[in-house]
Amino acid sequence: MLARRLLTIPLFVGTTLLLTGLLPMLLLVALLLSIFPATRGALATLLFVVGYLWCETIGIVASLVIWIRYHGQESFLPANFTLQCWWANALKTLAQTFYRLHFHVEGAEVLGQGPAIMLPRHPSIADTVIPMVYYAIPQQIHLRYVLKKELLLDPCLDIVGNRLPNYFVDRGGQDSDAARAGVARLVADLGDQEGALIYPEGTRFTPAKRAALKARYANDSDMLAQLERWPTLLPPRLGGTLALLQANPGLDVVFCAHSGFEGSSHFRNLINGSWLGADIRLRFWRVPFAAIPQDAAGRREFVFAQWDEMQRSVSAMQS
Repeated sequence: MLARRLLTIPLFVGTTLLLTGLLPMLLLVALLLSIFPATRGALATLLFVVGYLWCETIGIVASLVIWIRYHGQESFLPANFTLQCWWANALKTLAQTFYRLHFHVEGAEVLGQGPAIMLPRHPSIADTVIPMVYYAIPQQIHLRYVLKKELLLDPCLDIVGNRLPNYFVDRGGQDSDAARAGVARLVADLGDQEGALIYPEGTRFTPAKRAALKARYANDSDMLAQLERWPTLLPPRLGGTLALLQANPGLDVVFCAHSGFEGSSHFRNLINGSWLGADIRLRFWRVPFAAIPQDAAGRREFVFAQWDEMQRSVSAMQS
């Protein structure tokens, strides 16, 4: 952990200062590139990247201040949660401003019904701010995340994410017994205003990843059937999801379908302007704890049935 931070923190802070110093020249280049259709998103992307780096730098400094001021005190975790909320909301504001995004939300009323386990769709790294901005912040629900270890390369996620009760999992072994046990521990001691979140797909959806799964499981009729069943989703990785549902102490489950983040799935899409002026459509729905089957086979079918609803929702948004 220390070795990683000795690399990532100077790298992020140094890059922030370097790009800020070069910003007048970079703005001119980006403005010229934005004239051409293939790079019309260059200016927005430059401004967003610089804004993101400043959010990281401010977050690093703030996390140090929190450590000095609150470490060992009862207010330490709440202070880190506040910093996490600021960071997520700042990134959403930057993206909405520079890419001129339009957000449309359906089902927001179910988010006001208390803590839950959230299972969102995941086609882009940018969609990770949705649960914070629309649920955790307005309802003051402290979400415990299941996240991939690769995100530890982001200093703010590394520092604050490890202070808060999250679980970073190796994607290659996320269906192992150790990973399932780690996910289950997340909900073992939830407080009154705490919930949990896992991305059932385990990684971002892209058509290329779907095609790779189809080739990899060419002789697996069950997987091929799932891929056909959910054409714009990845089949849920059941290990962590079912472990969370099995250990669920009594929370409802909230699902989040969305469309419009596909334009932010790759850096090249940001540059070519695919995300400029995008309509971001979100739909939340809630399933009461009493409606969740208590047997393993039933929970598996429950996840699949809700993934059918996820597919219907996404298809309707994209039509």
